[in-house]
Amino acid sequence: MRRFIVFVGMMLVCRGTFAACPRAEEIVRQEGLAAAMPLYEQCALRENDDETQYYLGQVYEVGRDGIVPNVQRALLFYHLSAEAGNAEAQVSLAQLLTTLDNNDALRPEIAIYQEKIGSMLQKGGQSSFRGELLHPYALLMLAAEKPDAKWFYDSSVVRSARAAQAFKQYQITPDKKEAAVQAATAWKQRKMLERARAVLSVEEYRQFYEKLYPEQGRSDDFTRARLLQKLKERITESK
Repeated sequence: MRRFIVFVGMMLVCRGTFAACPRAEEIVRQEGLAAAMPLYEQCALRENDDETQYYLGQVYEVGRDGIVPNVQRALLFYHLSAEAGNAEAQVSLAQLLTTLDNNDALRPEIAIYQEKIGSMLQKGGQSSFRGELLHPYALLMLAAEKPDAKWFYDSSVVRSARAAQAFKQYQITPDKKEAAVQAATAWKQRKMLERARAVLSVEEYRQFYEKLYPEQGRSDDFTRARLLQKLKERITESK
């Protein structure tokens, strides 16, 4: 990872009430954030709410209202939110990873996280989650893409005002860039297939996959576009 020049805002985003965590919001008003953190984490993990995950990542990165900064928890919740396609979380995770990698004393935090994340999430029942971290360049590339390219993402937060500039300014060697682009492409492919599996029946998914990825070569552009358009319509219907 190479250093990139970008302003890293330390202000937490303004938040409305999340439908998944109304009780936590109530406790914040009555008793403060520290008392509500267990409920926020429950929403983030059990409900897989990517906006709450992103919020928790911010809280643990900088600390707030009696919450002590915790790099490992910040990585966890940014990572979960970024996996859902949350563009803000993808940018924040890229920036945090770069900050850690550029500091000799903090760099081991990345390795520690990578070692424990897989087993932690497997025990939590999130078997579709991948423990590996995308390179910051890949995360920024995904975050900077136009919203209309993200129709199959789980998250509704598909735009980040910070993403395009951060992506443009990121410095990376050609070989690492190629690997990061390939990883980002594979990530998008996996996300698309996960959504297809979620909205299609077992038989429909089998037919979809076999037509999209025939045994010999790949599907032609017309067939691929038609299949993806039908999938987009099903995803829209399911919302």
